[in-house]
Amino acid sequence: MKRILLTSTALVAFAGAAAAEISFGGEAEFSYNSNDGFDHSVEVTASASQALDNGYTASAELTVSDADTVAAGNISIANDNSSITYHVGNDGTGAAYIGDVVGMQGTLEGIFEDADDLDEEATITASMTLGGATISASLDDEDNYEIGVSTDLGGTSVAAGFDGEEFGAMLSGSASAVDYSLAFGSNDTYGLSASTTAAGADLSLDFGDQGWEIGASMPMGPATVGVTFDDDSNWEVSLDTTLEAVALGMTFNQDSDWTLSADYAADAITVGFDTDSDNDWSMDATYDLGNGITAGVGTNSDSDNYVEVDYDLGGGAAAAISWATGDDINPGEDILEGTTISVSFSF
Repeated sequence: MKRILLTSTALVAFAGAAAAEISFGGEAEFSYNSNDGFDHSVEVTASASQALDNGYTASAELTVSDADTVAAGNISIANDNSSITYHVGNDGTGAAYIGDVVGMQGTLEGIFEDADDLDEEATITASMTLGGATISASLDDEDNYEIGVSTDLGGTSVAAGFDGEEFGAMLSGSASAVDYSLAFGSNDTYGLSASTTAAGADLSLDFGDQGWEIGASMPMGPATVGVTFDDDSNWEVSLDTTLEAVALGMTFNQDSDWTLSADYAADAITVGFDTDSDNDWSMDATYDLGNGITAGVGTNSDSDNYVEVDYDLGGGAAAAISWATGDDINPGEDILEGTTISVSFSF
């Protein structure tokens, strides 16, 4: 989203205060589809910040869309060591969130996942840094809370979270050329993920309460060969290579399932082809006509077809026209069934 900064003495809240910084941005799209008729979407975001005399900075950001009065936003006051933020709509990460699921580890809701336990309408999050550790807390309007602590101990990152019922902790870092993450939770959830490079091969290990998996990949001439194996005796072999303008990839596993992909790119033309052991296949091609105009066509084993033309008008504006026999058959774009004409822009 391109933003235009407007700074003016007219924005001074009171005599002697620094001028506020205000920015506006947005995006809109208008379209017509031969099956669904007219459609549109409009979204505008306004943000502002003001340095206060006491070393804090007050800021606010609100996004308004044609679907909701206020789609999202934050109102906060912060300095270098602490902050408190009111979220208009849950931003998806509460104080207890300490990282993604580690390797084969199971899921600890609210701690290793996003803040699913917090109300989606409004949340307050506060944080403070003391002695190198950051302490944070989140509270929603239904009195659900989360607490998180994180710090760095000589290159090892340590984080812990508690969501009122369960807790979890994670350590991550690098030692002796091995990158690792170790995590555990109060519901018997644990996991270890480690990776390193030895003798030109990339090696990985995932181990946790859901089992284990080992992997290795190594360059062999112009190709890279990879293999994975887990505790259920599942395995997969992969091969990727590039021959001038053609990139090839394939996989094969213990069930004799296989996939094959080939991509060609040269000058203004790109062509992609994918197929597998179920006899499913798809082919897509694009051609850059110049002057911001790109044409694309595609077909697949289900006899779905599409044709599209995109025109970059510059300045964040674009126009497109497409025809398709099904929804979402273009892997790169959301194309609707039927004929669609659309214009979009951002500012």
